[in-house]
Amino acid sequence: MATLRDSDFPTLGKDSPAERMIDIRFRWYHRQAIQARIAYRTLGVVQLVAALSIAVSVAFDVPTWLAPALGGLIALAEGIRTLFGFKDSYPTYRRAAEELRSEAWLYAQLAGRYAAAEEPAKLLAERVAEISRSETVDWETALKARSI
Repeated sequence: MATLRDSDFPTLGKDSPAERMIDIRFRWYHRQAIQARIAYRTLGVVQLVAALSIAVSVAFDVPTWLAPALGGLIALAEGIRTLFGFKDSYPTYRRAAEELRSEAWLYAQLAGRYAAAEEPAKLLAERVAEISRSETVDWETALKARSI
């Protein structure tokens, strides 16, 4: 899903800082999730094509440097995937974006926790901060797991 449709995210008045904040953060997480997914899959395809090319090159008279070069390409692609953590980033960014989207819809409809809230915009700001904080903790955990 490269672009957002009108039905994907509710139209908020953006009268409050909380409304502006959830819109900005949702769009940021949404873009980051898309970029991480594309990068992860692209590098995976590069690895598959290179591995297949090595296997097929055995049947043909190809330069002797081709197989090691393709092996190096596979190692480079995996190194990039691991270093930048695309596999870990995509699910955490996607989950944060979806939580923000759900929160925005609840807020827009004054449903759920917002139905009884005295200050819905204040509650929204707290929830956006909580969701962002949770995603940051998940990101840090994934980063520490990779560095072990």
